[in-house]
Amino acid sequence: MSPLDEKSNENIPAGFFPTVSIVIPVYNGKRTIRLCLDAILRSDYPQNRYEVIVVDNNSKDGTPEIVKQYPVKLVYERKLQGPHAATNTGIREVQGEIVVFTDSDCVAEPDWLRNLVAPFADPDIVAVGGRIEAYQPESRVERFLGNEIRPFGNCVKMADGFPVAVLTGNAAYRTQAVRDVGMFNQNLYTGAEVDMAWRVQWKTGKGVASAEDAVVYHKFDTTVKRLFRHFKIYGYSEIILATLYRDLPGYPRTPSSQAGVMLKQVGAVFTYVASLVYRSISGPLRGKDGDYVSTPALWLVSEVGSLYGKMLGMWHTHFYRKQFWLEGPKVI
Repeated sequence: MSPLDEKSNENIPAGFFPTVSIVIPVYNGKRTIRLCLDAILRSDYPQNRYEVIVVDNNSKDGTPEIVKQYPVKLVYERKLQGPHAATNTGIREVQGEIVVFTDSDCVAEPDWLRNLVAPFADPDIVAVGGRIEAYQPESRVERFLGNEIRPFGNCVKMADGFPVAVLTGNAAYRTQAVRDVGMFNQNLYTGAEVDMAWRVQWKTGKGVASAEDAVVYHKFDTTVKRLFRHFKIYGYSEIILATLYRDLPGYPRTPSSQAGVMLKQVGAVFTYVASLVYRSISGPLRGKDGDYVSTPALWLVSEVGSLYGKMLGMWHTHFYRKQFWLEGPKVI
């Protein structure tokens, strides 16, 4: 039984505490799901004001058996594979006024939930993005992602006058607003969270807030291969979103502007190669550690991954002309 089935209006401390449903999609999350759930259940948010919904998406590593050990609701998405399909299944189970999204490899601070939902006291706010930092980074790739890439708030602004997007590793929405726009477009392999954030704002006419004090720590992938794949997906999503919204007034990444961005990325590749050569020679002479030498190499991997993803996206969309995902989800 969900805590929200009980008398959730009793014993509420002073302050703003709307009912909240936390949705966590998971696929083969055995390595991190305990950390994730332990942290959430240590929340200082009133226990009878939030529920946790874990959606298992055909895990093969025993993840559901671990989740069953916790006082959370476990549901399954067996028909469609992908985080957005799983998240939509969770949204259908939501009872709270606010739906919160996080990932199975994220670890929340005790005050995370309270700080994340606080901006909803303003009726003109429809979504909130929190902050994502690295969780105990150990490898060079983890330190690179934590220090160079991701020490930022979870609100992404593309251009003045264009809606802000929030990413689902640490985000919250008014539940009804999410349902009113049809939830996530689960045919989109990537870019669906940005797409939904925009649609919610256009539908409601309301805005997005940033909650920098709502912190989760992300257990980043540890290999160079996975780093490349992450940035391939990011690049690919830019082309998907441009194919969807290229004709929308104010959309900043038109095909012509994207070509300019990609040319700059090609230039950056040569810069990173030169930096790698320089640091490989000067680093040992100056007593620098391995991170000093590896940082330009990892930037190089990231940039090449992004470029490859964009080129793949252009090929699949016939250079922004075909919305192929209408035929069903495509995995890259």
